[in-house]
Amino acid sequence: MKAILCNGHESIVIGDIEESKPKKHEIIVEPLYGSICGSDIAIAQFHGKSYPGVQPSKEKPVILGHEWSGMSGDQLVSSGCNMPCLAQTIYPPCPNCSIGRDDQCFNRGRIGFEFPGAFREKMPFPAVQVYEVPDGLSTKDASQTEPASVSISAVSMLGEVDGEKDVLIYGAGAIGLYALQYAKVMGANSIFAIDIADFRLDLAKKLGADRVINPKKEDPVQVILDETDGRGVGVALECTGYPPAFNQALKVTARMGTVVIVSIYGGELKIEQPFKDMTDRGLIIKNARLSPGNAVRKAISCLADKSIKSVITHEFKMEEAKKAFEVAANPAENNSIKVVIKIGQ
Repeated sequence: MKAILCNGHESIVIGDIEESKPKKHEIIVEPLYGSICGSDIAIAQFHGKSYPGVQPSKEKPVILGHEWSGMSGDQLVSSGCNMPCLAQTIYPPCPNCSIGRDDQCFNRGRIGFEFPGAFREKMPFPAVQVYEVPDGLSTKDASQTEPASVSISAVSMLGEVDGEKDVLIYGAGAIGLYALQYAKVMGANSIFAIDIADFRLDLAKKLGADRVINPKKEDPVQVILDETDGRGVGVALECTGYPPAFNQALKVTARMGTVVIVSIYGGELKIEQPFKDMTDRGLIIKNARLSPGNAVRKAISCLADKSIKSVITHEFKMEEAKKAFEVAANPAENNSIKVVIKIGQ
């Protein structure tokens, strides 16, 4: 059976692996499309990056892929990447799983990280974590279920966006653009989008941003404060993984506003804003890493009814996986936002 393997620094290869047999609680899924996440790029160590706890090597290659769609029998399905208690048959479930916050499971694992990923021709997958995809949603777009679900959770559950709040999307990559679209669904008052790449800002504008800002050309803090009469935004979503962006998000968030971190920082995050100022303004900081099951279901629904549109820009065949990763890892050179790989036939 063919699989896309990472076996070290910027090494993406197609290899033959043994087909895994499903356990009693699992079904066989045949992945058809998988998309490349920034986490995959970090695990594969492009540009000197790394991912904590996942160290691929020739002796222990990693099967990547946590954003996918595929077939279970005659049914198109998709899922998030989370493997909480019920997916691992851990009974009774942990306290967080018991209240529907399986994204914060005490026993959490993830496919493509702690468990083998979806970049292979067949995989066993916990039946409880499989979600049916309705007619009308393409196989390719269904692969965006996982990233869209993370954005949905960040906007609604954590950011609590509504019609009275201005929203900042800092970083117009795939996660930011899906968050932008769902903020529109939730009725956000005004949406600001910040990015250093004009091609991403152009798409953000088409998808509903009221104001786009390139920090190489304008001071985003000054622009947002000016256009909100000095109040700032009610919700800021930091989607870059770039520490200075987080600190700017703090500066432009209104009193009693919320900053949601929807990214991963490679090193230590230093908060430059005086703590007294943060507490005086009553700022709330939350972290969105994974998505609970209800956000996964909502993502499929929104992709199906086109209230969230796919931001896929490139498609490659399975045998072109190395090239796909190079394009995804160098977005400025390729105008790439979300790169997908066609795995199945």
